[in-house]
Amino acid sequence: MKSVAELLQGYLHHVIYDPEHAFLDVEQLPKEFQELGSELVYFCKCLMETTALAQNIAKGNLEVDLPPPENEMAGPLKALHASLKHLTWRAQQVAKGDYQQHLDFMGEFAEAFNAMKEQLEYQRRNLLKEIEDGHEKTQALEQSNSLLQIITNQISQWIIVMDVTTSDWLYVNQQAAQILKDPDYESKWKRWMKWQADALEKNGQPYFTEMKISQGDKVQYFSVDIHPLSWYGNKALVFMFTDVSYEKEQLYDLQNAAYTDIMTQAFNRRYGMKILHEWLVGSRSFVLCFIDIDRLKSVNDTFGHSEGDRYILEVTGILHNFSLESVLCRMGGDEFMILAQDWNAAKAKERMEVLRNRLINGDFARNHSYERSISYGVVEVRADNLLSESALLSIADERMYEYKKAYRMKHKKINRILFE
Repeated sequence: MKSVAELLQGYLHHVIYDPEHAFLDVEQLPKEFQELGSELVYFCKCLMETTALAQNIAKGNLEVDLPPPENEMAGPLKALHASLKHLTWRAQQVAKGDYQQHLDFMGEFAEAFNAMKEQLEYQRRNLLKEIEDGHEKTQALEQSNSLLQIITNQISQWIIVMDVTTSDWLYVNQQAAQILKDPDYESKWKRWMKWQADALEKNGQPYFTEMKISQGDKVQYFSVDIHPLSWYGNKALVFMFTDVSYEKEQLYDLQNAAYTDIMTQAFNRRYGMKILHEWLVGSRSFVLCFIDIDRLKSVNDTFGHSEGDRYILEVTGILHNFSLESVLCRMGGDEFMILAQDWNAAKAKERMEVLRNRLINGDFARNHSYERSISYGVVEVRADNLLSESALLSIADERMYEYKKAYRMKHKKINRILFE
């Protein structure tokens, strides 16, 4: 018959390594240990409930049943769960265009969130103002009663009058003539204008379109108003080109800000999930690497968040070297994701080990008093994959934690050998 210590030790072993089969028959204990056994069973029940909640939070699964109120052990995690749900809701509101959202909890993360929101709102206002200014210019053109008024009032625009029958240019204002001296450049414009004339011939009504022209490394964007008119008895079209390259650049900057992690300048979770979805829909073959920075919380607590930020930036710089074509995203906090096409799992693991050793043994490591490392999980996604984005991330997350656990056990074993 097993001793009390063996029964309790066996039960605790199952709780830690095989919780689904953990069971302690309190009636088998001597009477004087039965109360202790009951308390231990309740403690382990609370522990498993708390662990389950922690695992769900780690996977980003916030739609879970919470431990009961009497489980005081889970209190801090339940509070974190509530904060994350609230943060998720606020982020969703910002994504919908509500820039009035403001975080006043979660410390430095709240500061970064509020700064990002203010930057997006500032850029949005500027872009809207520029667009409004562009619309006002267009309205001024519509109110013009003659070509002379258009030329006089809109001298910054390019104005070209084209014969509908012959496609010859009947008039080119000075601004356009200065640019269209290059015959090849002029040829591109004529072809594009001929296409527009053919499209306009069906209805004969003025309309608005956009145009993109490349000349060497330079790319220009134009908004184009096209109006039919009679030019000295000839059926003609007047093209009024407004350079909107600056507005396009501003729009690109706004989109880039929405997809960029402010601190690391890597892509953010929103962009990463967008690319992951697009690759899955496009049936592409790629690898997904999910990375976690080891002991970041300990570094923040011991050396301060400034040191923790330097740690994050060092890891980001190393992960950028996975490959030139890979997509690196900061998923939040200490978690990153790499998406890379034309890689298999074995090759990706080899590359991750190279980067991990570079972090452990690099100049940054030699000049600091704590160990730096990362844990990772790799999933190879084939073209015939049927798993969803969340399912793939969950698998990668689980493999990352398996890697982390294996490394910790190996580390403990080495320390035990060194100090025996």
